[in-house]
Amino acid sequence: MEDFLEIVASRNYSTAAAARNISQPAFSRRIKALERWVGVELIDRSTYPVQLTRAGTLFLPRCQELVRELYRLRNDCQQQAETRQNPVSFSALHTIALFFFPEWIKGVDGSRSLLPLSMQASDFYECIEALAMGRSDFAIVYSHPDGPPVLTAGPFESLCVGTDPLVPVSAVDTENKPIYSLEQDQQTRIPYLAYSWNDGYLGKLVSLIHARQERPLPLATVYETSISEGIKRMVMAGEGVGWLPLCCVRDAIERGELCQIGGPELKLDMEVRLFRRHGSHSPHLETFWQRIELNANASETRHTGCSKKIAGPTAS
Repeated sequence: MEDFLEIVASRNYSTAAAARNISQPAFSRRIKALERWVGVELIDRSTYPVQLTRAGTLFLPRCQELVRELYRLRNDCQQQAETRQNPVSFSALHTIALFFFPEWIKGVDGSRSLLPLSMQASDFYECIEALAMGRSDFAIVYSHPDGPPVLTAGPFESLCVGTDPLVPVSAVDTENKPIYSLEQDQQTRIPYLAYSWNDGYLGKLVSLIHARQERPLPLATVYETSISEGIKRMVMAGEGVGWLPLCCVRDAIERGELCQIGGPELKLDMEVRLFRRHGSHSPHLETFWQRIELNANASETRHTGCSKKIAGPTAS
C-alpha cells in the first residue's frame, strides 16, 4: 500500500522505485501484486505520467487511511508492551552473520546487558531491502569505494565497524604447501571457485580484483555459488582456489587447513559498514547506536580504512 501511495505521489515508476529504495522491476511487480489482490487495475499505464483508474481513485483515500491506522495500531501495541523490550533486529550477509557479528557484538556489549537481538542472514540486496522497508533496524554489509555503490542515496547513515580483506586461498598438501598457486609465471590453468555474478556483492569485488591485473589470471571456472561458505568448503576439499573474506577462513588458516596465496595485488580490503535509516528512533535503539558509535570511534586507530559516521546520503 505504501508503494501505491508513492506511485500516486510521483506518477513515475522509476522515481517511485528510487524513493522506495528498490529496483524499478521489483517495484512494478509489487504494484501488480497489489492489483491482483484487489482484483482490478489501479494504475492506468497507457498514459504518461501514469494516472489512476476509477478503481484506483476509489482505493486511494481508503489506502491512505489504512496505512495511517496500521502505524497507529503498531504504536499503540508498542506502548502497551513498554515493559518488554523488542529485539534489535539486524540484516546481514551470511558471512558477516556467521563470522564477523558474534565477535563484533561482544565488543559492543561484552556484558550482554543491553537488549535482545535478532539476525536475518541474507544476500546483499535482501539485506538492503529489509532495512529500506523497515523489516530490520540495522543492515551490516561489505563496502568498497571502487565497488558497486552501497546506499549512495536515500535517508540512511552509516558507521564503519571493521575491515575485512578479501583474499585468495587454497588448500594445502601433506607438506603444508598450497595445492594451487597464483604466481605471475603460472602456465597451467587453475580450477577456480567463483561467486555467481548476479547473486552477490563479493562476486563483483572479485571481478574488480581480476580487472586490475596486468595479465589475465590463468583461471578456469569449475564451480559457482552465491555463498562464501560454499566456496570455502570446496577450497578445503582441494577443488580449486577462491576469494574469501578473511574472517571466514582465519581459523582454517591458523589450523593449517588453508593458506592465503598470491601477492598483495590480489587482495582487496573491504569495510564492514553498519547502516540505519535516518529519523526518530526509540530510546533503546538510539542508546544502542550511540554505544556502537563510541565503540567504532575507540577502534578507529585499529581500523585505519574506516571513516567516521556518515550522515545524509552516503558515499560508501
